[in-house]
Amino acid sequence: MTEKKTPLTLSKPLVLLIIGIIAGILLIFIGSNEKKASSQASDILTDEMEMTDKYVRELENRVCAMLEGMDGISDVDVIITAKECAEIVYAQNSKYNDGSLTEKEYVMADESGMPVKIKIIYPKIKGVAIVCRGGSNPINRERIVELITSLFDINSSCVCVVS
Repeated sequence: MTEKKTPLTLSKPLVLLIIGIIAGILLIFIGSNEKKASSQASDILTDEMEMTDKYVRELENRVCAMLEGMDGISDVDVIITAKECAEIVYAQNSKYNDGSLTEKEYVMADESGMPVKIKIIYPKIKGVAIVCRGGSNPINRERIVELITSLFDINSSCVCVVS
């Protein structure tokens, strides 16, 4: 006795269910890769913001120390604003075809997936506000403004000194 095998037939709802499951699995894989790229971009931006903040705080501390060393000036507080965030320049491999750039890719450091840093471009200073004892004296104010404009290559209108 030989049994006759019937061909496997799938109903339309079952086919749609299988297609939906496959599509869901593909979306999960695609989404995880996008999250990784988004996470790296977020990490880079956070690094740039932290570097800018650290740089500005260091400048503020150095300016405070310098001003407190001047005759007739004491109890100094300084706030410095930057024009933009620090910029980190990363190593890249570039591919050219017939003289035009066709592809760029970052050079990765190690398993962490972070690109190799080449240099950091610190931001230009936008303005400086100084509160100090002795700042109401016109001579002290002029000396302070001259010092700050020379240090940061900004106009005197970008420097505010109050007592």
